Amino acid sequence: MNQPIRRVAIFCFLLIASLLVSSNYLQVVNADSYKSRVYNKRNQLDAYAFPRGKILTADGTVIADSVPSGGIQFKYQRTYPLKNDYGNITGYKSPIYGSTDIESSLDKYLQGTDSSESVANFMDTLTGKSKKGGDVQLTLQNNVQQAAIKALGTKNGSVVALDPTTGAILAMYSSPSYDPNPVASNNSDTAAPAAKALDADKNKPNLNHAIGENYPPGSIFKIVTTAAALESGQFTEDVPTGAPTDVLTWPGSSTQLINEDNEQCHGSDLKTALAQSCNSVYGWVADKLGATTMADYAQKFGFNNPDLKIPMKVAQSNFPTAASLGSDTVRLAQDSIGQTDTQVTPLQAAMIAGAVANGGAIMQPYLVNKEIAPNGHVTYKGSDHQHVLSQAMQPQTASTIDNMMQYVVTNGTAVQDAVPNVGMGAKTGTAQQGNTGKNPLAWFVCYGSANGKKVAVAVMVQTSDTTLRDTISGAQYAGPVAASVLKAALGVN
Repeated sequence: MNQPIRRVAIFCFLLIASLLVSSNYLQVVNADSYKSRVYNKRNQLDAYAFPRGKILTADGTVIADSVPSGGIQFKYQRTYPLKNDYGNITGYKSPIYGSTDIESSLDKYLQGTDSSESVANFMDTLTGKSKKGGDVQLTLQNNVQQAAIKALGTKNGSVVALDPTTGAILAMYSSPSYDPNPVASNNSDTAAPAAKALDADKNKPNLNHAIGENYPPGSIFKIVTTAAALESGQFTEDVPTGAPTDVLTWPGSSTQLINEDNEQCHGSDLKTALAQSCNSVYGWVADKLGATTMADYAQKFGFNNPDLKIPMKVAQSNFPTAASLGSDTVRLAQDSIGQTDTQVTPLQAAMIAGAVANGGAIMQPYLVNKEIAPNGHVTYKGSDHQHVLSQAMQPQTASTIDNMMQYVVTNGTAVQDAVPNVGMGAKTGTAQQGNTGKNPLAWFVCYGSANGKKVAVAVMVQTSDTTLRDTISGAQYAGPVAASVLKAALGVN
């Protein structure tokens, strides 16, 4: 072979070699990046070429499913049989608008592309079975969810019920909710107006307010302040604190901390003050405890935690740091009765009540009971991952607060919401919304045990701005909702 031919041969070899390297690089190294491009229509078509996994409640109620669409491009349509009842939990899966909430958090599993389903998918391919996604069973109990929906009715607000011993969420409802079916439609003429209407709705029905937004907790935060007070060694349950029972004032300040309706409490001891939700006593106690102690106990109860997931991300509940409070005793007192800068999600409120019911331990809340591969194999069990998120207080402290919260039900602000034949503790709250001009929020947190079960419940109701301010209370607006949910969860009449 002469030299010119040899050069041409080498050049051709290099061209072929570079072509092989380039094609393999594109197909192997860069495959995922090309696959994930928004303009890659094949991903969309593949996602609707076979049934996506079901989402079910703990009792087997189907709340998200895939049905044949009769279409050519999108062969299956995502549907939500119970519509608004679980809309802001399941979210939606749309070929136009993507996915939200559970549909987003567990997208790979529901789609059948999660690594845990690879063996099942391979075996199905060998046996000729049609491909489909894995099912997800939630911890929610449909009868408890329906009790929450019915009890809340047309009110705007949120309800959370959980098992304080495991962290399993039994009900979670946020009103207003929405029907995901129109947004999930394969037809853009149906989906586009529905999505536009959701975005324009100022009440944000597609936001799960139970975990996605936080609010001033008002007097339900006094549970945290009580724990800090008892464990400080400065205060006991029934010994007078020496605090004012009518108005708390500060030297050199025009600010006053008054009780609801300017009432005078019947005693300065913590048990009486909690039962009557006495602001002047609790503001005074927080002043004595100091900013560092209050900030530490807020953190123990789960505040200022940015990493909470269930698996959807939960908005961070907030309490000011000791550094930001400094020597501002007025602000400390107000924050310690659940006002000013203290903010909480309804889920976090249920966790606070659950800590009292569970000996001071807050369990990691979770929403996924099982993940079930197409071949029926359970690839994930929520019960295998139960763990203590934090020890908010010592068991003896929790026992003392339990006694105090039961006293709230028998002799305090929650008397009208007592559930017969249930060992029940509760705390009411009425939270001012700053200078927004809006009416206060009505809160009610409780727990109870019966029939071998234990449940913690939190209810937050946003009252209408036309409601008379003097008629708003946690006991009146949120208490009946909590009582109904507690009965359903415990199986009592």
